[in-house]
Amino acid sequence: MKPAAFARAAFAALAFVVPAIAYAASASSEPASWDTAELQGVPYILGISHPTGFPFYVLLGGVWSHAFAIGSIAWRMNVMSGVAIALACLAAYGVALEFGASGLVALSATWWLAFTRNVWSHASRAEAQDLAVVCAAFAIYAFARWMRGGRNRWFVAAFALAGLGMAAHPNALWILPAFVVGALIERRRASWPLAAAAACAVVAGLLLYAYLPLRSAYVVAHGLDPTLALAGAGGGIFWNYNDPRTLHGLVLELTGSESQTPAYFLASFNPLHLKDAVWAFLTGLRDEYGWIATFLIFAGFVIAWRRNWRTTLVVAMAATTALLFSVVYPNESDVGRYRLLASWLAVPLLGALTPQSRRTRDTLLGAALVAFLFVGAGTTFERHRVFFRHAPREGGRWVIDAVRPYVPRDGTIVTGWLDATSLAYGAYVDGSLPGRIIVSDDTLRIERYRAWAKRHRIFVLVNPHDVDALAGAQDLAKLDDYHELFTVEP
Repeated sequence: MKPAAFARAAFAALAFVVPAIAYAASASSEPASWDTAELQGVPYILGISHPTGFPFYVLLGGVWSHAFAIGSIAWRMNVMSGVAIALACLAAYGVALEFGASGLVALSATWWLAFTRNVWSHASRAEAQDLAVVCAAFAIYAFARWMRGGRNRWFVAAFALAGLGMAAHPNALWILPAFVVGALIERRRASWPLAAAAACAVVAGLLLYAYLPLRSAYVVAHGLDPTLALAGAGGGIFWNYNDPRTLHGLVLELTGSESQTPAYFLASFNPLHLKDAVWAFLTGLRDEYGWIATFLIFAGFVIAWRRNWRTTLVVAMAATTALLFSVVYPNESDVGRYRLLASWLAVPLLGALTPQSRRTRDTLLGAALVAFLFVGAGTTFERHRVFFRHAPREGGRWVIDAVRPYVPRDGTIVTGWLDATSLAYGAYVDGSLPGRIIVSDDTLRIERYRAWAKRHRIFVLVNPHDVDALAGAQDLAKLDDYHELFTVEP
């Protein structure tokens, strides 16, 4: 292997390995709460998660969590997300090279991306979005390769990866408009057979959603969902969310209509939100990289545009179009996971700043750019070393331990989504809360619980700041200032 090729291969390996090690070292071993606990546990039991079910994430996570049998199940799934984001960093490195970056510039910019707060915080915990991001990132790389003269297989690969990304999380669909634009503006137009092959590749990935009704039917037929014993409970969390074996449940699961997601998706196309998306992009870069680097990112965009405006337009569109949804969707408390690709775009644009000549002045400018980027990566890493620190019994572990003495093995615990996922992890995944049934319900339908209490021991866990008393329930224990446990009488 020639020295230059060896150096590029070594830099590519470092672009992946260094972030992957950092993410694995900073991953928690304990179950979290909220969506994270669900995504730590559902793949292990091959269950069904909240909409849209994320079948590619669940299926790949099921294989990963059983084959990579090291540490706790929560840690394994956290690490899988870290590996996914590290691979997305590798894709950023590759696109930067396509934009004319030197190996050192691409590597240093990639490390800076890897250690920004938004990226690292999502890479160290289980996230379906992380798998969608890596699929989207490599799809963008493949499409850029095709636009820069690569074979048609790169075109098909880009759409195949987009389909897989959408099967991991539907947010990946926002890269498709850029690919359509790219196919239309590229001098070498995509033929109809090539376009048909690309469409089939997308559909092939989306066929993974057939997992939802098939697995749901199996879960019900074999009595795997403990909530089947509770009349009117519907599909239980972890095992059979929304019961998608039924047409109604499948529609709810695929569309997220309970959260009005389709309406917000349509609102994304309102041009009035464009300025909000641009502002989100600008402030996101400023917060992650600082004003100087943000200026350099925009300078890189100008340079890249002058070299190849078509590829630059497609890559920029693919990485930022999802911002339109992120600024209109109010049901998301963690909007940063919808903006990971926007931060990712900084790597190829910074890479475009690499001087293309070997004159002394340009060599010095290139060295200064590398130094600036490495300093940025190093200071960002140092600033966010807090991700390595973990407290004992952190996340959802404490609530599992707290309820165990009060709820017997045949008990049913009803609580809101935030804690229900932690408790379900203990009940259904790692066995730290065996024999309990977990019901997620934020509406506190006490009459239904009293009906269940005729045959089952029912406990309700609430935030005492939100609920003063429950009719027909007795206060059993105060777990902390935000958790009060009640027992329900028939």
